[in-house]
Amino acid sequence: MIKKLLLIITLVVGLFASNCDNKLFSYTNSINQSQHLSIDKFLHLLVTQKCDINIVYNDEIAKKILQAKMPYVKIKDYTLKQILDLLLKQKGIFYTLKNNTLSLSYFKTKSFKINFISSSRTGKSDLDATNSKVTNTYNFDFWAKIENQVADLIDSNFKLDPNYDLIKQMGITSFKPIIDRNTGVVMITGTMKQLNAVENYINNLMHNLTKEVLIDVHIYSVELSSSHKTGIDWSQLSLALNRTNVPIRGRYLGGSQTVFNSAVFNISGLLNFLAQNGNVNTISNPKIMTLNNQKAIISVGDTIYYKYASKVVTDQNGNPNTQYTVDSKFVGVVLDITPQISDNGNIILSIEPRLSKFRDPTQINNTNRSMPPDTTDNTMLSIVRLKNNQTLVLGGLITDDKTLKVNGVPVLKEIPIIKYLFSSREKITTKKELVFVITPHIIDAKHKKTLRDLGFGKF
Repeated sequence: MIKKLLLIITLVVGLFASNCDNKLFSYTNSINQSQHLSIDKFLHLLVTQKCDINIVYNDEIAKKILQAKMPYVKIKDYTLKQILDLLLKQKGIFYTLKNNTLSLSYFKTKSFKINFISSSRTGKSDLDATNSKVTNTYNFDFWAKIENQVADLIDSNFKLDPNYDLIKQMGITSFKPIIDRNTGVVMITGTMKQLNAVENYINNLMHNLTKEVLIDVHIYSVELSSSHKTGIDWSQLSLALNRTNVPIRGRYLGGSQTVFNSAVFNISGLLNFLAQNGNVNTISNPKIMTLNNQKAIISVGDTIYYKYASKVVTDQNGNPNTQYTVDSKFVGVVLDITPQISDNGNIILSIEPRLSKFRDPTQINNTNRSMPPDTTDNTMLSIVRLKNNQTLVLGGLITDDKTLKVNGVPVLKEIPIIKYLFSSREKITTKKELVFVITPHIIDAKHKKTLRDLGFGKF
């Protein structure tokens, strides 16, 4: 019968071979496909008869698929594993060979481990203008996003499966992923195509998640001089290199935005330039580490507490009692930065600085607050692309600081009623511009770096 079907199997046995692990097989079938064995019959002849290995089908779909005819093959000196890989993986069949048993299945359950914190973050910010409004919202639920994307991958690859019609006829539907957020385990049951798609997705995800960005931020407040009341003239910005008189300007100027390569950028040169526009004060110099695509928030300011009547309840005697709720409001500078590292090593920064101030400066001294203080908010939204270690200078947030100066005769100017006879009041308005100097550094876990390597002083 073997000759009739043109089955030629030649065994080349090693000197010390005692099983099929050390055997080599050669096989060639007919060019005429009608004379080909089915795949399951070929496996029976090779695996069961030649190697004394039992075959077990774990699902009916695998058995149905292997009833198809063998393709035209010409094999010379292949091991049993190489032949199984050639025939079964091409058909999307999983197999395990253990204890003289060959187990075959079309579906397999596999678990993946994702190391990430089980948390979610939400937020919203609005930028109002005269004729337009820009709203920046974010709702980050990592595990919900993973669950949806993995489910979409499983579903799309299930419908594209070459055996989709056969699977559907047998009443088998696509499996849903099982995700344990607390342990970070993702368990998938699916075809070879589905599992490969999910594995590639998770590998790419983990590669991007493990990237970190160290963001170095300098925040300055420039009290503008009388000749610069409209703001800093950024077109005059130039920094000279050491030991040369050639000025180095930003790579581009867009509004108040300038990008410098860290090799030529110098903070002291920038401060000298800012000093030409007014008095410079350092507000903060934080350094914050964040994962790729994760939001970093820097805030510098005061949290103002107040209480308000929230409910009136009546006691058992019919007496009304007012219940108060304590709440708070932040006043100061908030810098919201989200870095995204591209495959070529560039960094896209989503930057949103926000400055809030009291509308009435005397409110800060009022300790009996029954409502939130009135504030003025200035916000910018900016998305820029930088190279690693490049420096971004961002300005343009200008505020009017109003103060009340009391002049008069000491002591007498403090006495009620008569104080108006011995004092005068002067409202002073000062214009200030905030300047942010931002330098992102990509941290590669494979190459350890010290803070000195990143240019942060002597350590």
